[in-house]
Amino acid sequence: MEKRAIQKIRKAIELLDVDLSGLTVLTEVGSNEYAYSPVIARMCGAEKVFAWTRDTRFGSATSIINRSKEILNHQGLDGVEFYMGNLNTEHLSKADIITNSGFLRPLNEDKLKYAKPGAVIPLMYEKWEYRSSDVDAEYCIKNNIPLAGTWENHPDIMVFEHVGPLAVKMAMEAGYEVYGNHILVWSDDHFGELATKFFLKMGAKEVIHTINNDLLYERAAGLDFVYICDYSEERNFGSDSFFNADRLLELNPALGLVHLFGNLETEYLKQKMNVYPDITGKASTMTYTLTKTGLTPYINLQVAGYKVALSIIRGEAHPLVQLF
Repeated sequence: MEKRAIQKIRKAIELLDVDLSGLTVLTEVGSNEYAYSPVIARMCGAEKVFAWTRDTRFGSATSIINRSKEILNHQGLDGVEFYMGNLNTEHLSKADIITNSGFLRPLNEDKLKYAKPGAVIPLMYEKWEYRSSDVDAEYCIKNNIPLAGTWENHPDIMVFEHVGPLAVKMAMEAGYEVYGNHILVWSDDHFGELATKFFLKMGAKEVIHTINNDLLYERAAGLDFVYICDYSEERNFGSDSFFNADRLLELNPALGLVHLFGNLETEYLKQKMNVYPDITGKASTMTYTLTKTGLTPYINLQVAGYKVALSIIRGEAHPLVQLF
């Protein structure tokens, strides 16, 4: 897949006209698709790239770095400095662009006080998805650190459209056909709209898009599963909550649950029903990212984020940029 990934990266860079020549980027390096994070920055022309990582359940930091180095070597690229740990003040002080990648979070005062004047932080998601646990926007604004979201559905990249395929893939992995199924999509936002649209496109018999409790219990008996994808839902799904598993199972003992977002009491729920994935859910945090659908959304979003940063640095307006 490496050849395909490189081809996709080149295409996205050309399409968005990204040239980071003379700039230094601080990002991460991770397992699987995320091994390409520093590769993308270098292919965008960054003069220097710092890539942070740590040991995770997906792989050791050493193996992650070795995989990324292998890709860089295949492309004849150097200029990447890897770091294992939580804080490298030298990297922060030299970076022109700081991504909000997982291994850099949280980007708060403890880190950003070392950032150089004019450093830019492009969020690899839209402004409305902002999480204070990722970046301290108030500190950025007070200290003249430009912070901006990335319009994920710019016509050249259409990253957000992959939310629909992700919903279908998760449902099928959970054991549901989608075709001919009765589904309730618990959401009141764009995630739910796209999931609903794609479930119907794939032949679902019925898709109810709602966050109405009464409607949930009224229709529970006829459902195959509930797909939870409301980004802003802060309440808990579990034993004694607005989403009462016992009551729902009295209405439908075979009811299943697939979750993209949400504070789920997973250990409790999976004793009673089919819950997928077997991961403790969190509000405003995806259980699976769009990389689960393939390379394209990840690559396009990374390159688009660099275009956002580059536009801010050059003082140029661009529709991708969603400034705070």
